[in-house]
Amino acid sequence: KTNVETATGLEIVVMCYEHAIRFIAEAKEHYESQEYMEKGRALQRALDIIGELKCSLDFERGGEIARHLDSIYNFLIRSLLEADINRDLDVFDNASRILAQLKEAWEALTMQPLVPGQKHDDLNTTEAERHVKVQGSIAA
Repeated sequence: KTNVETATGLEIVVMCYEHAIRFIAEAKEHYESQEYMEKGRALQRALDIIGELKCSLDFERGGEIARHLDSIYNFLIRSLLEADINRDLDVFDNASRILAQLKEAWEALTMQPLVPGQKHDDLNTTEAERHVKVQGSIAA
């Protein structure tokens, strides 16, 4: 596990996805066992993380990819809130799948080799863009 204090921006994004996925799974488990207070806490934590990911978007530098991510995050937030109201646990699984695919895209970026002086945050986002565009079409 990477420490947040020493992690790159990309690694922090990956950690956020991991935690959001975990909290969605916890919310579903608590819902199934009728532990509604715990479900609410776990779901709120997942929503908070997705909200932070949304707030961290840099539309100037991120351009189209930031717009796609914004759409995906809006879709996830709306879907999870509606799923909670409508008691549709399948939506929890779908949200986790979308987040897992996004996490994989950002993990791929952290694995790209660096040239001297380059930081992971400076990498070309083509691989992530491809995944985001696919997920953006799902969220639309």
